[in-house]
Amino acid sequence: MKKANKKMINFALFLLGILLLSITFNIFCVPNNYVTGGVSGISIIFKYLFDIDVSATLLVGNLLLIVIGIIVLGIKDTTPSIIGALFYTLGVYLTENINTYLNIHLSSPFLNIITIGVLFGIGSTMIYLAGYSTGGTDILGIIFNKKYGMELGQALLIINALIIILGTFIFGIEMLIITLLIRFLESTVVDKLLIGKSDSKVLFINSEKLEEIKEFIIHEIKSGISEIKVTTGFNQDKKPIIMCVVPTEKYLLLKEKIIEMDKGAFITILDAYEVYGGTNRYKLPLHDFRMY
Repeated sequence: MKKANKKMINFALFLLGILLLSITFNIFCVPNNYVTGGVSGISIIFKYLFDIDVSATLLVGNLLLIVIGIIVLGIKDTTPSIIGALFYTLGVYLTENINTYLNIHLSSPFLNIITIGVLFGIGSTMIYLAGYSTGGTDILGIIFNKKYGMELGQALLIINALIIILGTFIFGIEMLIITLLIRFLESTVVDKLLIGKSDSKVLFINSEKLEEIKEFIIHEIKSGISEIKVTTGFNQDKKPIIMCVVPTEKYLLLKEKIIEMDKGAFITILDAYEVYGGTNRYKLPLHDFRMY
């Protein structure tokens, strides 16, 4: 029962994401000829050159890609993209005349960029969280990945870049700049919503002064630590390193203190987007600082 409810919630989230993308596309991208890549970008080019409805181009383009995907990849690997492609095409078709009713005109391209980037980012995040995609050129990306070993992200980047370059020849360099800013803002929003904001740093510390460093972390930074036994690759020496998670605002202080204690220390610093549980200063036993 819970599994069925989760599937229904995910599908509802997917539909909301599709609706948001479709409305944003028809309100802002189509009237302004913003070619942001994918089959939707091609549909804008075709509308400008041949006056073909964007939903018609989306339908034909996505059906063609679906057929290619089924032939090359098989129905199983293509199914997730089929659902996304068909529902996105339907969403664009149902909202194609939305400007007749809403008639939204922002005062500057800058406001358009922010609005499109943020709304695309939120809509895409909804779809990703639900476990779906919008299909389209994603199918080509998967083909290049499965058949030719190209990384999926790299394949999609090349495909979308070619579509955007084509749009640049037709609509000019201003469209290219606007499109790049939209895509950058969209990916930033998706990253922030999916991964979250990094408010902590993870430090791996290899030093001859580990005891002094541990004392400083626990008493001054007020953070827990973990001690990890490692074997060095060059000399095959067995020695401990320590790992700790500290608030972002304290990591510079810690780094500078470590270097002050041991100029030969080896420190690796990573972003931590989520931290659950663990040991803080007030849970540490007084007699021992080690955690294995």
